[in-house]
Amino acid sequence: MAISGSTKGGFGPITQLAGMRGLMADPSGRIIDLPIRSHFREGLTALEYFISTHGARKGLADTALRTADAGYLTRRLVDVAQDMIINRTDCGTEAGIWVRRSEDVAGQTVYERILGRCAASDIYDPETGELIVARNGMIDEEVGQKIQDSKIQEVHVRSPMTCALIHGICALCYGRDLGRGEMVEIGMAVGIIAAQSIGEPGTQLTLRTFHTGGTAQAAGDITSGLPRVEEIFEARKKPKGEAVMTDIGGTLRLIKREGVRIALVIDSEVTNEEHDIPAGWTVNVADEADIQAGTILALNEDTGEKIVARMMGRVHLEDGKVFIRYERREEEEYPIPSSGRLLPGIEDGMQVYPGQQLTEGSKSPHRILRVNGADATALYLLSEVQKVYRSQGVNIADKHFEIIIRKMLSRVQITRSGDSTLLPGELIDRLQLINMNDELIAEGKEPASGVPILLGVTKAALSTDSFLSASSFQHTIRVLAGAAIEGKVDRLYGLKENVIIGKLIPAGTGFHTYQDRELVAPHTSLELQGALDADAETDDFDRDDEDSRDRGDDD
Repeated sequence: MAISGSTKGGFGPITQLAGMRGLMADPSGRIIDLPIRSHFREGLTALEYFISTHGARKGLADTALRTADAGYLTRRLVDVAQDMIINRTDCGTEAGIWVRRSEDVAGQTVYERILGRCAASDIYDPETGELIVARNGMIDEEVGQKIQDSKIQEVHVRSPMTCALIHGICALCYGRDLGRGEMVEIGMAVGIIAAQSIGEPGTQLTLRTFHTGGTAQAAGDITSGLPRVEEIFEARKKPKGEAVMTDIGGTLRLIKREGVRIALVIDSEVTNEEHDIPAGWTVNVADEADIQAGTILALNEDTGEKIVARMMGRVHLEDGKVFIRYERREEEEYPIPSSGRLLPGIEDGMQVYPGQQLTEGSKSPHRILRVNGADATALYLLSEVQKVYRSQGVNIADKHFEIIIRKMLSRVQITRSGDSTLLPGELIDRLQLINMNDELIAEGKEPASGVPILLGVTKAALSTDSFLSASSFQHTIRVLAGAAIEGKVDRLYGLKENVIIGKLIPAGTGFHTYQDRELVAPHTSLELQGALDADAETDDFDRDDEDSRDRGDDD
């Protein structure tokens, strides 16, 4: 009954009743060495009883404290996503995300990940050549099962993360309304739905320790449950138990220096160039000399012909031939903490790729963004947060997380102003920058360049274009003073701004009054505009750590 019933049954409670209680965790979360060998049926010894009281206290304290944390997380998510409204049927973008069988997003099948989405391009069966679904077609249960059963390895689907609308999202990028099972309607406040869908089960994550009574869980990550979800959404610079990861690709050497383990990655490349020197020609370079590309190697003084080096390197002269050898070598050292355990399969002498994880733990999303780019960062954030929820038996659709991740990755930090009015270090929405650059390029001017940055939900909510929304969230005086100094204008695109001034919200039945808004959909990217500075160093965004538990006005 306990196992097959639909209540919180399972093998866990059965083992505690009839097997042994097992290992327990102390108040700080560390596992106590002494396991409880008795089970509840036979009864616990006095010492075992006292060990298990740690768990009982932890369960009750968690219930009281963490419920407030879950509510606060919901508030931050609502604040960051409240202006995400379905504003158009189609934004016209050809971009999308690739859902691959090889990628493990918390154990979901391809069918689960693509159900209720629209195809970003025509999808054909690779064996028969038959068209399964056309571009912009809805992937329903029947189509999804066809794709799952076929040999298709990757599916190109539309996603809220790649929608080209500057304000809100279009219906095709969102897909099916999960409440009705049909295509989402224009005017739906999908941001609020996403925030509540993620925040409400947060209370279940916190109360999980209550059900197991503080039993120690075997987990690879140091943090799990709600603290891990918060760590992901706040995009912490240094997550707890940060994993060692590589910045460059190459050969891995595991060495020990002064008692410290070091992972050394060596990226080397050797290129050679060879030239035959005809008889009677004058050699223009000395043996073992270092030269640059374009250096004249040999010259025919009669005709003026010359042989030019195509690359830089060191010259070697031998038997009427000129050899140029160039060796590029790059090394990076990564100290491995004494507590850090190497991942299975990480061995001395193996080839590693940029961004590869070497030790157990959580990767820093900021480093992934710098090394592997925005797409890899979005996939990492999505899979990590899904792992936490799915490990607790909570199934949430990917699209809810994608709306939040879109807001976290929406900003670009300006590195070069070009001919724009922007200043280096300024934050601007990526789609607005693309739009601005299109106008500059059309006028024959130099576009502004920027580097993508990752903001936690608190900072993303405070850096929104609406000062009314930001001031009603946190740091009211600072936000209003800043808006007054800059002479900001609030266009009232979101829900909170309109509620504050007493207008009808631009969602649901009130949406038609906002239909005349110009919502430009850019059809290019920063890469195509040559305005993406991948290597530029970004400022540190911990000006004031808004991750602190500011529940309102700190000023």
